[in-house]
Amino acid sequence: MKCSCLFLYVINFVIAAAAQQCVDTDTITASCSNNSSHQQTADFFAWDVAQPPPLLSALFPNSTQLLSAWEAHPLLSKVSFAQHNQQNDQSTTNNNIPVILHDRSSILPLQSDTDSGDPLLSLLTVDDTISILSRPLMRNGVDYKLAKKIVHNGEEHLGMLPNPHYSIEEIIAHFHYGGFSVVIDRMHRRWGAVAVQARRLEEELNAIKVGVNMYLTPEVMLETETDKRNGHTRQGFEAHWDWMDVIVIQLSGRKRWSVANEPIVYLSNKDQKRKPTVEEIQHYGGARFSEFTLCPGDVIYIPRGHIHNASTVLEFDDNELDRCPSSYPSEEMAKLLNVNGPSLHLTFGIEQSCEGKVESLLHHALNLYFDDNRASNSVAIPAESCSSRSQAATTHDIKWKSILHHALAAVARRDHSCDFPSFRGTDGKQTDCNCLRRSVPLGLSEKTASMQYARLKKVFLHALGIFSSSASITETAEFVQTLQTPPADPDLTYCFPGYSVEDVVACPEALISLRKKKQKKHEFTQVLMDFHKEASTSFLAALKTMDKFGNGIRERNRKQQLVDLEKVAQVNI
Repeated sequence: MKCSCLFLYVINFVIAAAAQQCVDTDTITASCSNNSSHQQTADFFAWDVAQPPPLLSALFPNSTQLLSAWEAHPLLSKVSFAQHNQQNDQSTTNNNIPVILHDRSSILPLQSDTDSGDPLLSLLTVDDTISILSRPLMRNGVDYKLAKKIVHNGEEHLGMLPNPHYSIEEIIAHFHYGGFSVVIDRMHRRWGAVAVQARRLEEELNAIKVGVNMYLTPEVMLETETDKRNGHTRQGFEAHWDWMDVIVIQLSGRKRWSVANEPIVYLSNKDQKRKPTVEEIQHYGGARFSEFTLCPGDVIYIPRGHIHNASTVLEFDDNELDRCPSSYPSEEMAKLLNVNGPSLHLTFGIEQSCEGKVESLLHHALNLYFDDNRASNSVAIPAESCSSRSQAATTHDIKWKSILHHALAAVARRDHSCDFPSFRGTDGKQTDCNCLRRSVPLGLSEKTASMQYARLKKVFLHALGIFSSSASITETAEFVQTLQTPPADPDLTYCFPGYSVEDVVACPEALISLRKKKQKKHEFTQVLMDFHKEASTSFLAALKTMDKFGNGIRERNRKQQLVDLEKVAQVNI
């Protein structure tokens, strides 16, 4: 059966969509545009290269490379105290991770309040972590974790000590002799200097939230049997991926890193976060960059969805990306950075969650559409129909608004066409269905004359076309079915931005039955087409609503951050 196609908008140019065979009888189908989304993901995060944000340009001196890498691929920023002949060049040989090589001078804008003159040392030291752990009411498993990787039946797991409270002496003993790493969560709410830099990143990226965790891993000790069994490595976490983009800053010691060169879940949403399968871990073993070492002052950016792990090791290779400086500007700096001591790093997580994505924009556009067109929000599934088919009885009718919100979420979570590598259409060209999961910075509704605004609008129109042309009742029902079982970690629960939980579909069986009803299928198609037509002119209104919603979350987070910092006498932001 042939279906009429809609025209889809491409990020940098427009290509008319070609008609293709329908995959499902309840799907309106159109081919997606040919677009290299992995190379253009930062276009509406773009800043003036001549005047890049000071903190980001200090951490990544070549801001053009950072823009190219954003939401596309990992990027290493590696320090050398000697001038490098290829300063700011990108290394691409021997499967090396893309890297910016630079000297220490570029880090100076961070500003130092230490005598050593090294600004990174003002963030956190090993002694500072002991001070934090010594505070009353610090609970293992809640405020911090004593953890290490364990292997059981060939599968990696996270091993954690069970007691809620340990004395600082016990923590140090488990750290040095048991090989347990110390992880302190929410450092942006516990330590003033860290809070300052998290706030700066939040402002420079126009992000909803930047959270920070601290990782302290013991150095390898030759004489311990545990280290011998582990091949003279110490590792706090099993191989995993994050649902947020992260920027890792190595503060002292050094750590060997392994990072995948392609994501398991491209631009993973928060609710898509899970433990990698054994097969994925095996694939990761052959699909990763060459290992490298983070030394004091080194920084790495890792997009969400990329598997990675890190460990302290006994021996390091003698190559450019594994080598730490042999000397430092002062003895005090060398002592504090202690390259051969425990590894200390901070991970800054850019937490856009469900509120700061292109998908969020379309959810807000859906709300606006149904607010203005109440007649379109007719009953799709009567309450009694749902109750008779499901144990989860509902007391209200399910309307098209609810179904379309879930249909949009289902499209944004496809693994056959939205995950890496991109689905290829009948013409063999890449399909850009990943744009629904891209991050959107706050504040663009006030910059309507900017290039960022224009580019985001094109992405919005393109995403709107993808949704309107490919949403499926069957796919929606399958997605709703996954929501019936809540995740083990409540923080990873799916959320609708600005959308009442009362509208969550409670009966996927009744939703599936709509496929068999010709009139309901026609209504689904008609509502989708009507929404596409009206939403194509409501971009700015949806963006303003999204900005207001995101800024509200940001302000609530900042108020709570100040309360927490005041409790520990660390307010200096």
